[in-house]
Amino acid sequence: MIERGFLGLALLVTSSCAPHREAATAGAQAQPVASPRQLLHALALDTPGLAGLPATLRASVADEAAPAFVQAAPAFLAQAQSQDDAARAADCLTAAVYYEARSEPLDGQRAVAQVVLNRVRDRAFPHSVCGVVFQGSQRRTGCQFSFTCDGSMAYRRDPAAWQRARAVAEAALAGSVYAPIGAATFYHTNAILPWWASSLARIGAVGAHIFYRWRGAMEGALSFRAAYAGVEPLPLQPDVTDAAAQTAALYRDSGADGGVTVHRGQVAAIVRPDAPAATATAPAAIANAVAAPRITVAAGVRVHLGSVAPQRFVTAGATVGEETDPG
Repeated sequence: MIERGFLGLALLVTSSCAPHREAATAGAQAQPVASPRQLLHALALDTPGLAGLPATLRASVADEAAPAFVQAAPAFLAQAQSQDDAARAADCLTAAVYYEARSEPLDGQRAVAQVVLNRVRDRAFPHSVCGVVFQGSQRRTGCQFSFTCDGSMAYRRDPAAWQRARAVAEAALAGSVYAPIGAATFYHTNAILPWWASSLARIGAVGAHIFYRWRGAMEGALSFRAAYAGVEPLPLQPDVTDAAAQTAALYRDSGADGGVTVHRGQVAAIVRPDAPAATATAPAAIANAVAAPRITVAAGVRVHLGSVAPQRFVTAGATVGEETDPG
């Protein structure tokens, strides 16, 4: 338990929302990257189709020092294409706020949520909340948010802190704006100095995090130039095909920790094909589609997607598994 506590503290101190670059040194950190495309490539943001980027990475007059006034970001009024997409967006943003800033004051948590939503509308990032949060999570050194690939999610969550993060996430998705960080798309803790800091424009500090935006003409070419897609991808590793393995790879199975299972649709018994005919209480269509209901996992919450959810599995006359309640 003590070792876990020290590990959690270490992860918190080194949190950053950009990939690490092992070759970076103190001297290299002081030298800005030469061009915007080189910077995007080094940040694992390979976007060859982008047009309108400047040829060189130049500082604007406002970049010479933190501006006295920062223009607030536009409100994020999420127009998800379905309730499932809206639920996944809330789950993913809650996870980002919790793992990146759970020890921060309210302003610090709101600032992290704002960065995520700023990225969603930035041309250099995915245009969904889950896409932004879990970008690069399948690569140890390519994850944009360190908690998605450093093992942070393997530990038990604090329920009270999780609910606090959930409230921040839901407010941000409903249009609440944290104005002091403006168009910030990057941050790091004040305990580290990432290699990319000198290539971006520093906005200022909120709590233990220091926030940055694109420099000069890059901001005009990228920031708030994209629309929210409204579709949230499943935050699962693409190189793992087994659903249970995918869940274990990204999230702790919180079944023993008071985890939550949410069902969207009707509740019905599902009969396995090998069950005796006498126990076949579900329609034949359901019996023939035992594997049809999809289960997604977002931030420790298991969600059944489909018209029915398994209430019990009946096989060889025995009922196996726990019952679930309709969500």
